[in-house]
Amino acid sequence: MIQICHTIATERAKCMDIMKSNPKMLSAKNIVQLSQAILELGMNKGNEGQKFLTELAKKSKSLALQQCAGFDYDSVVGSFKSALGEIKEDPMTANYDAKVASDGPDTCDKGMANEKIVNPAITELSKEIRLLSGIAFAATNFIPNKN
Repeated sequence: MIQICHTIATERAKCMDIMKSNPKMLSAKNIVQLSQAILELGMNKGNEGQKFLTELAKKSKSLALQQCAGFDYDSVVGSFKSALGEIKEDPMTANYDAKVASDGPDTCDKGMANEKIVNPAITELSKEIRLLSGIAFAATNFIPNKN
């Protein structure tokens, strides 16, 4: 856990807090189990975030919010889910998918900025997903390739 969080230079303390507060991560017996727990958390947070954004989008005419709730967070959830499915057979692809899970919040933030929408809850959600993507990327980087 410490090695993984050490690679997340700007968010070490938050990384350790996430790891220490998650029973699945604490009980992981190897890097694959730890990576799976991180990816599951990312997927779950992505799903929760998408529900939150969908509710906001229903109350708004904002195209950016609709994009965030739809395509952007579909890609977040899809990337974490894909990484989970590949972790044992293709760790390199799982590593890549863990990394690109942060593309959704990046695109969402750009759309919100273009429409001059400021919402601290969305900003916080984007930061959390980016952090989980970074942690998952760091963790899956430690899984040896099968070749």
